[in-house]
Amino acid sequence: MWILNKRFRWDITYLQWGITALSVLAGGIAVYFVFERWSSVEIFVQYILKAFSPVIYGLLFAYLLGRIKSFIERRLVSGIINRVFKNASPEKKSRASRSLSIILTIGITFYLVVEALLLVLPQLLNSLQILIGAVPDYHSTVAQWLGTMFADDSSIADAAIIIAENVIGRFANWIEVTVLSQAESITESIIDGAITLVRPATNIAVGFVISLYMMYHKEKFIAQLKKILYSIFSTGTANRIVENVALLDRTFGSFITARLIDAAIIGCLQYIFNAIFGMPYPMLIAAIMGLMNIIPFFGPYIGGIPSAVLILLINPMKCLIFVVYVVIVQLLDATVIYPKIQGNSLGLSGFWIISSLMVGGGLFGFRGILLAVPAVAFVYLVLREMVSNRLKQRDMPSGTEEFTRIHIFDEETNEPLYKIEMDE
Repeated sequence: MWILNKRFRWDITYLQWGITALSVLAGGIAVYFVFERWSSVEIFVQYILKAFSPVIYGLLFAYLLGRIKSFIERRLVSGIINRVFKNASPEKKSRASRSLSIILTIGITFYLVVEALLLVLPQLLNSLQILIGAVPDYHSTVAQWLGTMFADDSSIADAAIIIAENVIGRFANWIEVTVLSQAESITESIIDGAITLVRPATNIAVGFVISLYMMYHKEKFIAQLKKILYSIFSTGTANRIVENVALLDRTFGSFITARLIDAAIIGCLQYIFNAIFGMPYPMLIAAIMGLMNIIPFFGPYIGGIPSAVLILLINPMKCLIFVVYVVIVQLLDATVIYPKIQGNSLGLSGFWIISSLMVGGGLFGFRGILLAVPAVAFVYLVLREMVSNRLKQRDMPSGTEEFTRIHIFDEETNEPLYKIEMDE
């Protein structure tokens, strides 16, 4: 009876528990709905992305070009503006420096794109066409090699020849149908102004204009986002969000920029080497090696193996020279070129890099391969900081090296008990 007559006392904790339970239930229903109606959700997401594509292009252009603009403004334009306009106010100097930096960035970008379309793309298409025309010769060359190699057993030789012809035929068909036809259609559409490219070109053009506004008013946009952030969350939570976003920007920005610059350097060096030593398909192989070098760890193998096979079918000695050159350049790239560009390491071991590439590629394809390493590096850095702060709050060491020598901690004092002490 005492329990029944006890008066209920309201506590705000009950409301918090109720909201938490309701949120968990709503989240579970939402997850179930997403997986149950995945096709509808995918169509809806694609519709939203299509509607916001100009803004997405603008954000992407502003992020990539903004780093070039910042470099030009900091290293070149600001000093010139300060010397030329000595008596101008700081605000006018800043606006002039920002405007001139954006103009130079646009000019450099436009020049590189035009050069790629007028010089690189035609040579690349020509190399692909020559490659398609040489497929019959490759068939006969491979057949002779395999016939000589398995001269003692004609059945094995015939089977190997059939397999090789099938592989070469599929590769040639993929280049002709998928790569070459699409490249030619894109080139013709760019030259002739096909209607099919009007919508994407419009979105890209609008996105480019949006990126100009974002680059010019970068500080203002960031300040507005911070105002919203600090108005919603507590000061401590907002500070952590700002710090994590800054860390994310440094991680992704430095990684993507370094990979693109490194790929351009490797591609240029490869083309110079191909021209000097008379390698077949010089532009095609340089493009393959440069683009594949964007992918960490696996990129040089993905680009180098098919390139070596193409050269091997024409001249085995040049193939050997090519392989030696690629090995030397990749060693220099891993030890000198890329560390100079990247500056600081992402802090990931080979295990995490390989695992992130495999999982990212399996889930999201090439985009997953490109973004997996910086994403994992960002999560790794955040978790490392969280773990380090938590251990410091408990007066425990945070260094990994020290934990290799610690067996357990005392439950009352949190003092470490080392493995040597436990053995004694």
